[in-house]
Amino acid sequence: MRRGRVEDTARRRLGVGVLMLTDDDLAAVDVLVDEERGVTPASQALRSIPPQQCAAVTAHVLEEEPYEVIAARLSCSTSVVRQRVSRGLRAMRQIIEESP
Repeated sequence: MRRGRVEDTARRRLGVGVLMLTDDDLAAVDVLVDEERGVTPASQALRSIPPQQCAAVTAHVLEEEPYEVIAARLSCSTSVVRQRVSRGLRAMRQIIEESP
């Protein structure tokens, strides 16, 4: 209650009215915050795919590691890594295309 009175007094002294935000205003703020934090549709899609696919896509696409190196680190064959990357990218593409 005290905080509200202090804020109200400060607003009156500054001549600032009460700020009324609509749902559209709040949505726009959310978008700006996400952009500032580096949250993109691609990063959201990457977090949405299964962890094994996410690791393979991150290593091959973002870190540009060869399939052989990834396979050795993940203790699997190169064909499995290729499959995980392919499926992961396909799933990400679908997620991004379906998002509004």
